[in-house]
Amino acid sequence: MSPHWEIGTVSEAFEPIARIDPYIVWAHATRYRDLGGMPRGRIPIAIEMKQGGETAQQFAQTIERNGWQRWIWMSALYRDPPAGLEATRFCTAHVTREFFAHLNTDLAGKFERFTEALAISTHVDARTERVPADHAPMREGLGNAIVGVCDEDIAFTHPRFSEDANGTRTRFQCFWNQNDPADSAAGLGYGSELLKHQMDALLGDARLHAEAAGACMYDPSRTQSTADCDAPLPMIGVQLKRRYRTMRDAFGPCPDAEVLDAVRYVVQRAQDIGSAACHALVSLNIGNVAWQQDGSSLIECALDELMDSGACSVVLPSGNVDLSRCRGASTLAERAESEWRWRVRAHSESPSLAEIWLSTRDGTPGVDVQIVPPDDVASAWIGLGNVGTFTRGGDPVCTVVHLGRGARGEGHMILVALAPTATRSGVRRATAGEWLIRLRNNARATVTAYAWMQCDETWARDPAQPRA
Repeated sequence: MSPHWEIGTVSEAFEPIARIDPYIVWAHATRYRDLGGMPRGRIPIAIEMKQGGETAQQFAQTIERNGWQRWIWMSALYRDPPAGLEATRFCTAHVTREFFAHLNTDLAGKFERFTEALAISTHVDARTERVPADHAPMREGLGNAIVGVCDEDIAFTHPRFSEDANGTRTRFQCFWNQNDPADSAAGLGYGSELLKHQMDALLGDARLHAEAAGACMYDPSRTQSTADCDAPLPMIGVQLKRRYRTMRDAFGPCPDAEVLDAVRYVVQRAQDIGSAACHALVSLNIGNVAWQQDGSSLIECALDELMDSGACSVVLPSGNVDLSRCRGASTLAERAESEWRWRVRAHSESPSLAEIWLSTRDGTPGVDVQIVPPDDVASAWIGLGNVGTFTRGGDPVCTVVHLGRGARGEGHMILVALAPTATRSGVRRATAGEWLIRLRNNARATVTAYAWMQCDETWARDPAQPRA
């Protein structure tokens, strides 16, 4: 079958969703082939409930009252929230593929938007009612603040996190490892939870084994320990769920569900341990070079809601990537066209992704997009409301999702998703080289377009270069 483009509308399954996540459309169009295959078990999603509708807690109660747990399940973080968070509208859920069949019936009108944790699945057993863990009890003298650390890699055994000079007692009061396949974290639905006494026991055992073997131990006298500080704050840790390598190398969209769960866990345990007045100071370390940089993404709005409640303060990373290598910008006057050159590397087993965000002062941006693969057939102009797919040998190589205002932010976003340029099977791959992204402004108002290119971070990326 010769290479060709197909232009059409969104699948009927997504028609009831006013603000669809373009990444979900791409994933369904390609049957998750570039994300490790169709997910097994349940998929975590992050949800914003409709303003003036049910709260997250009320929605959790609706799920249980109607017996919907077979296809949607919510954790104790939202079913039984701490004081002050009963009225929150942002939450997460674990859903099966059957969830999408209920969007136009049982779930109609309940959601403002939702995003999916691509290439991540969990194995929540909704038939088993999980009860909250017997976590660390309230401790006298902890003060009114706890530090939360959320990252993909946390060494809770590091001496810097010790509360004693010998490194046998950790400052971590509890630790949630979202990656543990045992799924033993009661009430959370996935991962495992360690409490302080369990971590202290592990540290003590490790020291005894090392001393018995004559191994070199950490010498606290060589560097300052947190035990030397004045009243070091206790800590709560979350090791974030790792994305599959294909999405991690390509950055991909922020895993909203796991990040929101992590911060809610820190807030919940902070109040469990230090009382309702305990404030969580959360360091959230996860990189992402996509989304519209205006605070309107789902996860940013969810974090704003938590901080407005007074339960926590959240610090985000900055400067982890060279933005000059992954960002492009262009201004289109009325009836004007613009073109970006997108250099896609060879030998990449990760998908390459581009988000194009459109901004105008005059209503909906009237912009069409055209994609030109290297030495191949160009697409027709793809207008608002359409999805374009470039296939080779019957398999999708490039997917263009142009649906306007979606779940990823307040602005209008066009997603361009390419298959990997190299696969282990040696088939179905995008062509490496210079792809062209052309924009055409059909309106009489000036439009500003920002492009965020996401590709394998091990490659010295080139920026999207606008040209006349």
